[in-house]
Amino acid sequence: MRWSSWLFLIALLSCTLAGCAAEYERPALEDMAMIGVMGFDYVDDTQMKVLVSIPVPAKGKETTQIYATQASMTSEAMLALAPKVERTITLSQLRVILFSEELARKSGIGKVVLDLYRNPIVGENVFIAIVKGKVEDVIRGKYKNKPEINTYLNDLLRPRVETAFSSFSTIHDFVFMMTSNIGDPNLPYLVKQDGSIEIAQVALLRKDKMIGLYSQREGKLVQCLLGRKRLPRVKFGFGGPDAAEENADMEEIIFDFVWSKSKVRSNGNTKKPVIHIDLELRGVVVGYDGKKNLGKRPQITKLVKQMEKRIQSETKTMLKNYQKWGVDPAGLEESLRQKYHGKWTREKGLALYKKADLNIKVKLDILGYGTIK
Repeated sequence: MRWSSWLFLIALLSCTLAGCAAEYERPALEDMAMIGVMGFDYVDDTQMKVLVSIPVPAKGKETTQIYATQASMTSEAMLALAPKVERTITLSQLRVILFSEELARKSGIGKVVLDLYRNPIVGENVFIAIVKGKVEDVIRGKYKNKPEINTYLNDLLRPRVETAFSSFSTIHDFVFMMTSNIGDPNLPYLVKQDGSIEIAQVALLRKDKMIGLYSQREGKLVQCLLGRKRLPRVKFGFGGPDAAEENADMEEIIFDFVWSKSKVRSNGNTKKPVIHIDLELRGVVVGYDGKKNLGKRPQITKLVKQMEKRIQSETKTMLKNYQKWGVDPAGLEESLRQKYHGKWTREKGLALYKKADLNIKVKLDILGYGTIK
């Protein structure tokens, strides 16, 4: 009789507790507001304007909802945005993070990136970019004959050969470079103009703060030094009124790099460091305007020497400027670290890098020139 009483009491309590407990159903997919693009504009040293873009499924038409709030952290922004959205917002489909140039220069982007990086909901394939002007203008902009903004930006920032002058860093890539002791990050620099968004230049960062810009041409050389095999096409110009040689004929060459290789090593001397850089490049001349007959070996050999000299000169000038700025987007400090004895720090690496001499050698092979006369 005692056991039956206990069993009855337990059953009664179980039913009572189950009946009193609140029930929350997991939202269905159509009830989720999946953020595709997240943007950050500078307000002051403690606040930023946070914008999110959410694609909305619709029959025969792509639509987008955009919400904004001010906050000091992304988690705070998500709390403020949640009551504004009629569905359950989530970062599980986040694909693009945009920062205004002002925010990147004044406050840095590290705090925001790390906050999102530590969020287990955020995926790996999230691209980061810096925007000229305000991010809000880019996200709220109208772009004719373009897909909705989430798809547009995601496609634009995906790596491809034509835009391989930038690293196109994912959130994981950026955190790795930001915390690295042997280099600095670079990110795509977006400009909104003429009803479209263009990857105009490359943003150069020191740790998490933007310090300047470099051109697409310089970006191609940086990517070559970083070990990228396939590079975008490059235009070379020789001769003309500004040429060093008298009566030099004007020449223009469009060169398609099909293969590249870089070898960077240092002499291991901490008092007089020297960084040796060997660049091997192969490609095809796809456009030529000049008086050389590329069908004749001596003529094409002369053209190769001209291009090798130009690449060597541009690379050295570019790297010398980076040394003055105390920034290393090409990762040359790794060659110094490999031969350094003792505990390595970024401060030691930058000190050696800034005073190192550069010995650059370029070997170029023209594999063909098609039907160009």
